[in-house]
Amino acid sequence: MKQWYAMRSKPKKESWAAALLARAGIEVYLPEVAICKQRGKPPVSEPFFPGYLFGRLDPLLGEIRLATYTSGILYVVGYGNQPWPVPDGLVLSIQKRLAREPRIAAVADFSQGDRLIVTSGPLRDLEAIFDRHLSAAGRVQVLVQILERFCRTELHIGQLRRISKAAGTA
Repeated sequence: MKQWYAMRSKPKKESWAAALLARAGIEVYLPEVAICKQRGKPPVSEPFFPGYLFGRLDPLLGEIRLATYTSGILYVVGYGNQPWPVPDGLVLSIQKRLAREPRIAAVADFSQGDRLIVTSGPLRDLEAIFDRHLSAAGRVQVLVQILERFCRTELHIGQLRRISKAAGTA
């Protein structure tokens, strides 16, 4: 009986692994979102969950073993040594959500060192320093000063507004 399974891929090999699995006759779902990385350049597709994809596998036909040994796949996600199926409803929910949301997500043009203000959530009104982009889903890493110490934290890009550009940038 075929069920959805999450698979961990090698870094930046999600599309490659998905193509190989599809060629082997396995139904694959690689959630992607189009990202505008630079102004004036066309958007590029990136995985919504970097390093992961879904495959509809039948354990009785040996498809879990096939997926595990497919180039680009590290392992089928599970508990202990046992692959664990993902509920059909969860995969359907992800598909529906990505279908109804705008396909192009703009990456804010924050640069490392930019001073920001957190506009929502539990860290609201705190100042932060931009560190780096983490995912196509809009996750970023910032430094927030708490108790005279800078702490790294992850936020959604929509929770941030620039106060000033980093020194040395235009």
